[in-house]
Amino acid sequence: MINIHNEGAKPMAHHPVDELFDHDYDGIQEFDNDLPPWWLNLFYLTIIWSVLYLLYYHVTGIGLLQAEKYNKEVDPQWTRRADPNYQPPFWAAYSFHSPYEGSRKDVTPRMMAENPGLFGEAALIEEETIEYEPLFDAANLAAGRELFERNCGATCHANDGGGNIGPNLTDNFWIHSEGDINGIIRTIERGVPAKGMIAWKRILKPEEIHQIGSYVLTLRGTTPANPKPPQGEEYPLPPSLREDTGTGDEVPTEENTTPAEAEESNQS
Repeated sequence: MINIHNEGAKPMAHHPVDELFDHDYDGIQEFDNDLPPWWLNLFYLTIIWSVLYLLYYHVTGIGLLQAEKYNKEVDPQWTRRADPNYQPPFWAAYSFHSPYEGSRKDVTPRMMAENPGLFGEAALIEEETIEYEPLFDAANLAAGRELFERNCGATCHANDGGGNIGPNLTDNFWIHSEGDINGIIRTIERGVPAKGMIAWKRILKPEEIHQIGSYVLTLRGTTPANPKPPQGEEYPLPPSLREDTGTGDEVPTEENTTPAEAEESNQS
């Protein structure tokens, strides 16, 4: 064994490796080892970075925050408005506060005035209200029936609309709408998450939802095999729709429509 001794080298500090602390918790003991230098250096670097970040964005205000960047993108002429009540902090530890600090009733107007991009051009737009007309031609009703039975027939409302997990669609009692075409389509589009019905507008096309809604409307007044008891409020079908849908008779689909009637409805 060769022992090489460098006279210029300093002896390493004596520190036992894997030395156990003299305490334990539930039989679990802990080694008294130093953290690796790379880990400590990385930790110190994050501290330095956080101080620089705080100074750059929140103390001096040199950097633009996310809302300010967005306003700048929306309006290149946008400039930060000075707050007359804001005192620039000399020491962030004791004097820094949010630029929106103030009375609660004053916060929203100030935010709207200082962020035109968020509350102006990009403000939330109310959903467009579309008034639908039922599709009672044979082709659309057949498509609506196929979509209904494939997606929500057997498990949710039963193929004949009598109700399963979901409510009965053949009576005049409705929970989430008044049983009209617009209410039915809105319910299909948005779903009823609390009851397990998904929002179908993310899956089906608008015209497919329109077809399903029209078909569901024709189920009103029919006689299912095992109808569920009424649920919700009663909304009788208007006489005009009662005449169009043939309520009380067979549902007008391709299966019970003559070729001449189907051709006539397609041409209309």
